[in-house]
Amino acid sequence: MLSAGRARLVAAGVSPAEATVDVDVYAQRILGWDRARLIADARDPAPSALEPRFTDWLDRRTRREPTAYIVGEREFWGLPFRVSPAVLIPRPETELIVEAALPLLRALPPEPGPRVADIGTGSGVLAVSLAHEVPACHVTATDISADALAVARANAEANGVGDRVTCTCTSYLDGVDGPFDVIVANPPYVKQGDKPGLSPDVRHEPDVALFGGADGLRDIGGVLDAAITRLAPGGWFLTEFGFGQEDDVRALVAQRPGFRFDRTLHDLQGLARTAVLQKA
Repeated sequence: MLSAGRARLVAAGVSPAEATVDVDVYAQRILGWDRARLIADARDPAPSALEPRFTDWLDRRTRREPTAYIVGEREFWGLPFRVSPAVLIPRPETELIVEAALPLLRALPPEPGPRVADIGTGSGVLAVSLAHEVPACHVTATDISADALAVARANAEANGVGDRVTCTCTSYLDGVDGPFDVIVANPPYVKQGDKPGLSPDVRHEPDVALFGGADGLRDIGGVLDAAITRLAPGGWFLTEFGFGQEDDVRALVAQRPGFRFDRTLHDLQGLARTAVLQKA
């Protein structure tokens, strides 16, 4: 049954590697099994409990709906996060922001606790992960989407940090009082004209979280402007950007003399993906 499911997904255009992971994830989630039991019982008759959900999930995946939306969850920074079509699916490269922000936050006095802002929080992965790792910090998470903020609130509660993550529906940091010690952002940065070339899976994700205008830089400039007005002196701003945008980001930072470009972080492929800036 699992082999037939994999073959069906491959025929629909899903890569063999992804198809293998997908059907295993579906079976484990539906049956409540771990990976070890799935391997041990692979040659047994298919449990009746698989259906009808297994076929329904395969149907959705053949239409290239992402598996994260189908099962309703994606792991980030070792934590479970609920996801829905209202939010971007968390990517591993975004963990670079958490990795770089943690030592900055832990270097600050525990009282009254570091103040953090997460611009465009989406599912809340950055806000929740930082609050989870630094119990003294308080995070303000903003988004223009009320539906996205509902997901972020649920994730904060589910991961035990609901009392330290405040979700606010606003653009950037409009109407939010600073100053903040650390501000993080994963803004939209895909060029609008690149939409037709995106994979069928990505096209299921919300446009508002993907596209940053004609040049992909509209919201990068926006978060830079928001951060520089809300950071405390010596505070830090960390933002993700797209492939090939490092020079553009450096140029945008140079136009804002209140920032010092500290360093660039690279993903596992060696691509520049995150800028770390400090306010003078």
